[in-house]
Amino acid sequence: MPDPFEIVVGTYEQFLLGYKVNNIVNEYKMERTFATHNHTSSVRSVASDKHYLASGGADDSVYLYDMRYRIESGRLMHHNDTVNCVAFTPEASHLFTCSNDGTIAAIKCGNWQMEKHWQKAHKGLGVNTLAIHPTGKIALSTGADGILRTWNLIKGRQAYATNLVPRLKLDAKNVNILKWSPNGEKYLLAVNQRIDVYSVELAGIGSEIKFNAKIVCVEFLRDDLIAVGLENGQIKFYDLEKSVQTLEAIAHDTRVKCMAFKDDLLVTASSSGEIKLWRYGKHKLRMLQNVNCGARITCLSLAMPYKSLYDDATIKAEEEVEVPRKNRFKIGQEVIVEKEENDWEISSISKKKKSKKKRSIEEGQDSNAPDKKKNKSLLKKKKSEDLDTIISDDAPKKRNRLSENENGNVTWNKNKRRKKRSIPVEENNNIPAKKLKSAKKSILESKEIDNQDVLRLKRKKDTNAEESGTILKKKKKKQ
Repeated sequence: MPDPFEIVVGTYEQFLLGYKVNNIVNEYKMERTFATHNHTSSVRSVASDKHYLASGGADDSVYLYDMRYRIESGRLMHHNDTVNCVAFTPEASHLFTCSNDGTIAAIKCGNWQMEKHWQKAHKGLGVNTLAIHPTGKIALSTGADGILRTWNLIKGRQAYATNLVPRLKLDAKNVNILKWSPNGEKYLLAVNQRIDVYSVELAGIGSEIKFNAKIVCVEFLRDDLIAVGLENGQIKFYDLEKSVQTLEAIAHDTRVKCMAFKDDLLVTASSSGEIKLWRYGKHKLRMLQNVNCGARITCLSLAMPYKSLYDDATIKAEEEVEVPRKNRFKIGQEVIVEKEENDWEISSISKKKKSKKKRSIEEGQDSNAPDKKKNKSLLKKKKSEDLDTIISDDAPKKRNRLSENENGNVTWNKNKRRKKRSIPVEENNNIPAKKLKSAKKSILESKEIDNQDVLRLKRKKDTNAEESGTILKKKKKKQ
């Protein structure tokens, strides 16, 4: 029992239609699931992979859809002319688009940001079609310049070019059918009534096939088997290895516009609006279901059911499972700051304990001290005693021009001689270390200032003496 899938069809009347195929006791049914009218002109190309669906049209835009929620997820307007082809890479990592404006664009799936834009892919002429290798590393493109170009998608540049004009002549500018085989060892070009099959190993044409009617579409069923849709409504199956036609059937009254293949099921669509589901066998082709959409079909794609690793069922199952409280949240390095009067106490939740080595170095005692509070009080006393020794009245007196007010503020007096500078010590001896450092710096600065003043006075005396000597000499000469 094959999985159900969805047929997505683009029409000339600007509609995008979806039909779901269900198998119930070997009876296939096709039911319409959606119909959108976003494009303002005919739809030219449709592609789908995973839960992504993209359609390009003659309105110069590409519409994006999410098939999981059946919503439109965006619109791309980076082309200035009709979008001829839309194609996903095998893993749906990128979306490639080509247009009549002569450009090819590579867009990242998910965020839909343009990663590469070849402005003149075919010398500024229109790009007809694009085909991506099954590995996603190489791509082929044909254009109105009559050249088949190979693109290196890893480096993002052209690898080489093949001129089709000597072989196809005027038809080289109208190559609209370009397909890779499932294993990536062959690719084919189709134009008018001929198909050229190229071999990657031989780096040239492996075989040539001619038909009695114009070729409209081609689809690979296997590596060596293709189905060809003709303008007269016939479908012909051709074996590339044996170079023999295996089967022929009349599928539609009008031309077979597009085809798609999955497992042993073949989907065909005609310009009259008919969509048919076939089961392919070695010697017969049996029709399973038929639907008429009532519009002229231009393109077709198959949307496979996509189930992500984290679908709705798994998400609900994970939500129902109760997580223990200990593992729900990790305790971060949060810091709580509390202000009481003038003292700041910082306590951290994650880092409450200090290393025993640091404490033993600071306290000057063993790390296994029984009473921590006593050690802290001893440290405070030692600090206060050190402060008293640094700032004490018994220190050697030095002259300074700094004077103190009643409040303990220090001021600069030019006229006064240098006096002893002292800082008031509180009874609790809780002077912070920062104030002590600033006081020491100010004392050192005052010493430097005094030395500079002394040097200035000496210079002035010398200059005055020289001037007085010169004045006396001048007076004696005049006399």
